[in-house]
Amino acid sequence: MRDDTEDLPDYKGLTADYFDRRSETYDQDAIHPRLAAMVIRHARLEPGLAVLDIGTGTGRIALHASKLIGDTGSVVAIDLSAEMLTQAHFKAGMESLTNIQFVQGDAENMDLEDATFDRVLCSSAFVLLSSPLSALQTWHRWLKPGGIVAFDAPGEPFGINSVIADVALSHGIALPYATAANTPEKCATLLAAAGFETLEIKEELLQEHAMHLGDALAIWPKSIAHPACHKLAQLPAQELAAIREEFETRVTQVAADGIVMSRIAMNIVTGRRQ
Repeated sequence: MRDDTEDLPDYKGLTADYFDRRSETYDQDAIHPRLAAMVIRHARLEPGLAVLDIGTGTGRIALHASKLIGDTGSVVAIDLSAEMLTQAHFKAGMESLTNIQFVQGDAENMDLEDATFDRVLCSSAFVLLSSPLSALQTWHRWLKPGGIVAFDAPGEPFGINSVIADVALSHGIALPYATAANTPEKCATLLAAAGFETLEIKEELLQEHAMHLGDALAIWPKSIAHPACHKLAQLPAQELAAIREEFETRVTQVAADGIVMSRIAMNIVTGRRQ
């Protein structure tokens, strides 16, 4: 279940650069805090646990987990982006949290000891992994027996981005946010293949709102710039323009009186290492 990121030169470097640029405004997004809270809620945290936070970003999961596990627990928080970690460091310092270790690095290619953590958490980053299955297998190895993994993944529908994914697929291009773990069945299959017992896969309607047609169409350039759409961004200009035209046609067709309804669903997934 690879997402062919190896076809893109320095995919991880480009991902880090993207989030470096977003670091100062990332916390203004309304969706990411809600996702982090959902993952935390399903992670069954308690004092004294050792937690690994994959793709910590500005540290939402890490900071919240730090308070729940207390001084007897510990958090290792990993991210590709140095600038995102700068924001996370600052917030941890402002709250005098001392049980978090922030590490810049690639969580898919790190040398961590087996059976080290009680929890592995990942919010808003699962679809950015080069190989979700390989990552889960690695996380399984890093967890202690009985340890829990918790992550979120875009579900169906995924707002206007579902239209982009559908159009891309009609051109033979599968985008990871719409294919990696977009259904509970796929999430369960991933967990089982990585050796996890499924604890819960919960579908959450994260957002439902009406958008002006112009705002819906303006999602295109923002999405194309995101690493999850790297396959589209690498297309020849003429092919990409044709896909964009089809996207705009589809969005316009579903608009009623200039309004488009956007629904964003997420899968919140928890599994246990037996």
